[in-house]
Amino acid sequence: MKNVIQNLIEESQKFLFKRAKIDDKIGLEAANFAVRDIPKPIGKFEKSDSPLIRYIGEAIKHGNPETADLLKALEPALPYLPWKYNYEPRPDMPDLADQMGWGEILGPEAPYHDEHFCFGFTLLGKNTFYPSHLHPATELYVILSGHAIWTLDGISKVRSPGEFVLHPSNHIHSMQTEHEPMLALYTWSGKDVKTLSKYV
Repeated sequence: MKNVIQNLIEESQKFLFKRAKIDDKIGLEAANFAVRDIPKPIGKFEKSDSPLIRYIGEAIKHGNPETADLLKALEPALPYLPWKYNYEPRPDMPDLADQMGWGEILGPEAPYHDEHFCFGFTLLGKNTFYPSHLHPATELYVILSGHAIWTLDGISKVRSPGEFVLHPSNHIHSMQTEHEPMLALYTWSGKDVKTLSKYV
């Protein structure tokens, strides 16, 4: 599994390095990971019992040629990522933990330890609403598979595989899938990557 995860990290850095060549805010965020020195892992990757695992087969299918190589590297790793959902429970949406989550590879509490930066993957099931939330970290997403409606500061847009989405620190955003699950790569950067997201 170590080689699978290492290959996934390398493919992710290679993918973001292409975008880092464009000198804009997204390019700068992409460069934060593309040229980052990755520490040796201090944790293990064991097979997950997360309910999200049931979406993996379908989630991989909705990429495009641009994201195909990264999805190929991601597929064997998906069942072994440390999938979690750590929001406070919502009585109005009690099943969210079964419909969405993230597997963090690099970060303060991830198998690859980094106090100042996070990198991982987000998975949303079909017909899932990721409610409006915010966090201190600056967040970069790359949609790898599936389409979803992304809303940032009240403006909504359908996003497709290969698109990059930047969420500045403490800006309110949400996502909504429809008939496809969605897989996305994410990074967190900034002065505070330890404070968790909260719903608003």
